[in-house]
Amino acid sequence: MSQKKRYKVSLPSGDTLWLQGNTISEAFWDGWEKYSSLSDESGQTTKCLTVREFIIQKYKPAFFDTLKDTTRITYEQYLNLNILPFLGDYPMNQVKVDTIQKFYNWMATASQRGRKADLNKNTIERVRGLTSRIFKVAQEMGIISDTPFKNTILRIRAASGTHHNALDDDTVTRIKREIPLLEDEEEKLYMTLSVFMGMRPEEVMGLCWEDLNLEHSFGYVRRAVTYPDNSKPCIDTPKTEKSVRTILITSIPKRVLTSTLQVSGFILGGEQPWCYSHKERVRRRAFDHLDLKGVTPYDFRATFATQAKESGLTSAQVADLLGHADTRMVETVYARTRHNSVMKQLDAIERLNR
Repeated sequence: MSQKKRYKVSLPSGDTLWLQGNTISEAFWDGWEKYSSLSDESGQTTKCLTVREFIIQKYKPAFFDTLKDTTRITYEQYLNLNILPFLGDYPMNQVKVDTIQKFYNWMATASQRGRKADLNKNTIERVRGLTSRIFKVAQEMGIISDTPFKNTILRIRAASGTHHNALDDDTVTRIKREIPLLEDEEEKLYMTLSVFMGMRPEEVMGLCWEDLNLEHSFGYVRRAVTYPDNSKPCIDTPKTEKSVRTILITSIPKRVLTSTLQVSGFILGGEQPWCYSHKERVRRRAFDHLDLKGVTPYDFRATFATQAKESGLTSAQVADLLGHADTRMVETVYARTRHNSVMKQLDAIERLNR
């Protein structure tokens, strides 16, 4: 599909409108949909901030400065790749429910306009979260009377995302058995922290020796290390207030950590955590030695949550271990129901059906 052209239109009031379409006719109807009702009872043209103007003038100055670097960069991508290209030229008060539905459909078919792939459902939901907050702020500021985000009406028709996958039990058992046998100490420490303790990858990189109490089998998550420019580490607080939490250290990771115990400093580093390139080199080597293909660091956290849930822990208990404020992420993303888990219930169902 060809890139839509933009057409400049000057109104008698002196205002300038930008319309878009593959042809002039299509741009006209685009303009008619956006601007046909922009007049008050006296017939005078009224002006409302466009989505682009509101974001740049009102929303970003108030809400972006306090964001963590990684979150800010992610939100900038959502704005520049999705929100502004589709909604940017709409006046805020002309974005209706059907406009948002078209927005969802547009993202779900992104490959038709030169993007590498269509956006999956999880990504669209994250874009929706930011966009709906923008319109909620506009509503509370009196710029619009109502928000167009009506989730009982709107539908995201896109493939589900596969960001987090729980590994099967046999694979996890093999990995846990082989980690202590890794010859490289950096690989061993990295994989131990990643696989056994349910932490986010950025929490793994932020863990320090002084955070651990190996004698009593626990530690604390107090910081996170991110790489906004894929280079130098950025040391920050964890993702949310709930993320500051106690983590459990079972026998195998305790043995691995005890063998290289230091008084202080980053476990994966020293006075400073590893830089991005060093972290990636260690990860790739460890994955190669453990024969892990098609696996991401986030899959270990999903596996931890899934196995914890299948072992009998409640969603609330698993959420506490993961550092979530409530159980929604556990139930919808992490603690997936796997074939092996369902099959474990066969004997119980057999007894019921006798």
